Amino acid sequence: MQNIFISYSRQCIGFVDDLAHKFQKQGFPIWTDYLSLVPGRPWAEQIEKGLREADLLLLVVSPESVSSRSVEVEWRHFLEHKKRIVLLVFQAVPLPPELAGMEWVDFRGAFAPAMKELLKRIETPAPQNVPVPQSGFKAPFVVWVAGFLSVINAIYSLFAFWTILTPWVLIPLPARIFKREFNLSQVQTALWTQPIALFFTLGLALEVKAINVDVDFDYNNYLSLYNLVLMILFLQVYLIPVFSILLLIVLRLPGMQRWGRPEAIAPRFANIYRPNIHKPDPVHYHIDHAPEDKVVARELEKELTKYGHTAAEGLASANEVLVLLSRFKTDTEADPEKQVVYPILIQRVKIPEKLSKVQWIDFRKGVHNLEAIAQLLPQPAKLLTALGVRPTGSGQAAMPNIVIALVDFLIIMGMVDLGSFFLYMLELASLNLRLVAVYESFRLLRMIFLQLIYTVASGWIIYFMVRSLSERKGWFARPLALSLGFFIVLLMFFWQLLLGADMSDLLLKYGIVAEAIFYALPFIFMFFGGFIMIAMVLIRIKALRLWFPARVK
Repeated sequence: MQNIFISYSRQCIGFVDDLAHKFQKQGFPIWTDYLSLVPGRPWAEQIEKGLREADLLLLVVSPESVSSRSVEVEWRHFLEHKKRIVLLVFQAVPLPPELAGMEWVDFRGAFAPAMKELLKRIETPAPQNVPVPQSGFKAPFVVWVAGFLSVINAIYSLFAFWTILTPWVLIPLPARIFKREFNLSQVQTALWTQPIALFFTLGLALEVKAINVDVDFDYNNYLSLYNLVLMILFLQVYLIPVFSILLLIVLRLPGMQRWGRPEAIAPRFANIYRPNIHKPDPVHYHIDHAPEDKVVARELEKELTKYGHTAAEGLASANEVLVLLSRFKTDTEADPEKQVVYPILIQRVKIPEKLSKVQWIDFRKGVHNLEAIAQLLPQPAKLLTALGVRPTGSGQAAMPNIVIALVDFLIIMGMVDLGSFFLYMLELASLNLRLVAVYESFRLLRMIFLQLIYTVASGWIIYFMVRSLSERKGWFARPLALSLGFFIVLLMFFWQLLLGADMSDLLLKYGIVAEAIFYALPFIFMFFGGFIMIAMVLIRIKALRLWFPARVK
């Protein structure tokens, strides 16, 4: 079989990663940087060796690869040595004259037929009379499906205007999908919260009498304004959550994972690999980490010591270096071209250039596979092949599941509180409060003002709790402080409930009946949801403990 060298831009990493693994399953020897570069050896020599030994260059054509200097060096090497080049047209762009007459396969449409054609072309080269497409837009069918679903969600996000986040992310989403530049983590958050936001929007419509639930569908005039409003209402309540879930599913399908830029594709975590090496060759290692990440470092060190590895006093004396990368430490003095360096990603962070060329070990979803790391530590190439993941964009958000659950719970509670306040104020505005305003205006205004204060204060606390928890930085990035934050928010929701009850008593004193329970919803949601969250935290307490940064004196 021919040795294959894949030349590409990192903006096509999803496509290239899938392509490389398809070739590996077919038994082809594949060379591409992050799958082939071994730490501790000069990378320039490894790349030169890969180019020299390869029989075929697969050049992934995209705007970024055509303008890349390093990619140009690779395809010019093949031209100079008169070796075969096949262009994989991921996006049609103007090509340098030297490449315009090369063999090519169009990957802008369906992947499976294009892959089949490529394998056939590799085995049986044949001249092509049709020139390489250098203009025109084509996309896989799944991209058009995602675009259609995103248009529907974008339209309905207008009804969730009061959340700001939902329309901000979803309105430009259709265009961003076709440009491949959407952020998957932001889109997922917006799609999960949109059904909840639309529920409260429905409440708003009912309060302002935009919808009269007592009026039936007008069968005499199907296109009447009221019928259209009823249809929109029906879709909003029953079908839009389905469209949101469908879009979430479609965005994670293999076709969309190949299509998107690094920020638009889901992090790919290696499957749990369990080697059976009871006595690996001992390694003199050093764990390079920030003081805030010492809890994770201790867990790793404990497992390495268990398998007979010894800790070095510093970087210089270590045979191998494990670098824990987080917001507290984004680089290392270790040189991956002279030492064996394993980048271990603890949270989302911008990766330095010198560490971006090799596979990472990914702890963003939780600290795992420590036993496998300890057993394979003496074998760098095998360790990264077994446990490494493809390099991804710094814009991707990945956290342990328990942290994601806590963040989502906080975001939902903030939306529930804000939506309940709007609904409650609209209900009060629809009542005849003239007598109350005349005789007890100060008490009335005081209650409304306090409701506003509690809503703003709880929203402010929730914002900083979400930020601290997701970024591992800030006052709430500590277990006790986070617990206190939850308690304070619950207390504010309880005060809102008491204020609402007092308001109902005041209105009833003047013969006004207020039936809405909007002022009680935040407390009810958080009280019962809190029991579920406590159970989840107790089950995943270790993952949460490792996520929190250590206190630095």
